[in-house]
Amino acid sequence: MNHPKQALTPIQKTTIVNQVMDQIRDLISSGAYKPGDKLPTEKELAEQLGVGRSSIRETIKVFNYLGVLESKSAKGTFVCSRSSISREVLTWALLLGEDDIRMVIDLRAAIELWSYLQLTERFHDAPYDNMALVDDLNAVLARMGQAIADQDANAVIQADYDFHRCIIAGVSNSLFVEFYDILRSFLLKEIEASQSRYMDRTKILEEHRELLDALVSGNLQTAINAYQGHIENIKKLLGVKDLVH
Repeated sequence: MNHPKQALTPIQKTTIVNQVMDQIRDLISSGAYKPGDKLPTEKELAEQLGVGRSSIRETIKVFNYLGVLESKSAKGTFVCSRSSISREVLTWALLLGEDDIRMVIDLRAAIELWSYLQLTERFHDAPYDNMALVDDLNAVLARMGQAIADQDANAVIQADYDFHRCIIAGVSNSLFVEFYDILRSFLLKEIEASQSRYMDRTKILEEHRELLDALVSGNLQTAINAYQGHIENIKKLLGVKDLVH
């Protein structure tokens, strides 16, 4: 595939690999190279950038690990699709950050509330077209109820996570689902911590049934009130306070 030539700047500083990474990233972000496209050869990149082939080789190794590039024997190096990006790397970015539990809850709420409201509008406009989602959510709640009856704390936690993931998946936004899955380990710990504060775990099931009822109502204000109440209750259980501006 032929691509318009894009000017590359010869490397000047000592952090050679970092600068090579920056320029290759710029080539991809600019749209000069898209998923599936083949990059110039190692030799060609080294000549254009004015660096040694070892620096190019090291850069490609890093991008291969990140899932940005894929090197195929005897074929060359290709740009990957977003689905190949290493979730492990993104997970470490969160682990090594200084984000507190409030920030994680707020990030979760931003994704969930948008999805929740989008689905509420769908139920308002065409309730019978979305009954498969109701069936899926009811199945999760049935599993949650059984887990509570069996006093299986881990299964209750998993059902809680699955309920919210099901709502997000119902919007058919793959980026939302992928990011929610990246947050999974953090959210399971948050859910475990909040659920441990309940004296009566049947309340957990009741709260999620209320969320489903509000969703099916097709009423945006009812849905907003239900979801905000749910998140506020989680923060209260965990002793998390919102930022005061």
